[in-house]
Amino acid sequence: MKGKKDKVTLLEACKLLEKSKRTVSRYIKNGWLKPERIESERGTLEYRFNRADLVKFKKPGKTEDRTEQTRPEGDIVALLKEQLKVKDKQINELIERSRETNILLKGLQNQLLLTGDKKENKEDREAKEDKKGQGINDFFKKLFKR
Repeated sequence: MKGKKDKVTLLEACKLLEKSKRTVSRYIKNGWLKPERIESERGTLEYRFNRADLVKFKKPGKTEDRTEQTRPEGDIVALLKEQLKVKDKQINELIERSRETNILLKGLQNQLLLTGDKKENKEDREAKEDKKGQGINDFFKKLFKR
């Protein structure tokens, strides 16, 4: 029966640590406390803490150890480097898409300019012919006005 008395529920752990359920849950989430997860008779998840671990955890001066356990700088640096690689890859893909878009837009602009030149040439010719005709007509009108 020694094992039964050494196991503590979440509420008992809160009382022992003098912390709220939310704080103890945060400790579990951060990996500072590692309880045994047990399925109750109702099918819900319950935590069972080792009393010795809780007493050891409660001792003053342990906060430094906790942060070192959960957040070693090497792991954080490795995680950040991995994230940078992913972001660099995404940035390069976006730059490539932007370049492809610019190439497509340039092609469309060239097509518009080619079709626009043809229309302008036709309009220019018609306008020139109209001007020539008007010039000749104006000349004859002036000549025969007298």
